Amino acid sequence: MAFSHHYLLIFALCILYVESADPSAQLCNENSNTTTLEITKNIDSLLTKLVQATSQSGYSATSFGTGQTQVFGLAQCRGDVPSEDCSTCIQTAAKEIKTICPNRVDARLWYEYCFIRYNTKNFFGQLDTGYGVIYSNVENVTDLETFNRALGALMYQINTIAVGPSSKGIGKGETKLSDFETLYALSQCTRDLSPFSCRQCLEIANGETFCDNKKGCRVIYSSCYVRYELYPFFFPIDDQKLALESSSKIRIRILKKP
Repeated sequence: MAFSHHYLLIFALCILYVESADPSAQLCNENSNTTTLEITKNIDSLLTKLVQATSQSGYSATSFGTGQTQVFGLAQCRGDVPSEDCSTCIQTAAKEIKTICPNRVDARLWYEYCFIRYNTKNFFGQLDTGYGVIYSNVENVTDLETFNRALGALMYQINTIAVGPSSKGIGKGETKLSDFETLYALSQCTRDLSPFSCRQCLEIANGETFCDNKKGCRVIYSSCYVRYELYPFFFPIDDQKLALESSSKIRIRILKKP
């Protein structure tokens, strides 16, 4: 599916031996209002609530305050991540989001294992693909027909799982491409979305042409996340196989509305 967004295209080369401790993406919406003292206090209280709840359940959507100073927030860990790693990630995210975006009421921060956002506008249940970041491997697959057929089938399978009522918004799976190569994929929606909106978001992510024919790709939106690789990246992870196979060159595209 084609995008109408304006975009900034950035190419980067890096070695990915482990998941980075740095944020995968961040948004400090300069078009949003600036914070006031009362809103800042409410953001602090909201972040405390989000950390406490998400550390226990892996997800929280709540608000703090009333009237024009009310702040809405959502935090969610990737559904396969162990609870200890989830808690560590969300604590870090809650601490860093105010540093990255100290004066705006619309802030979002993504790590590989978790996501956190807040806004003075109620965004719960709203499909949001207006801002996104895409990481793609610079290398193309060799057997394009076989790869695309396997990827399409796998993504359909895990997306169906992700929109299911008991999935908590996540689907993951793997499929053999050959005796020596396996394709791994994961998709996840924020748990405030309806199944219909979740499927819409995943379809938009799967249709991003920046990923076409690439050996690996990640699409990150405020409402959903899709990733596939030729090495294991979701839990439980085979650490030895990951260390051998996860070295890759990537390029990055940042999508945003004008």
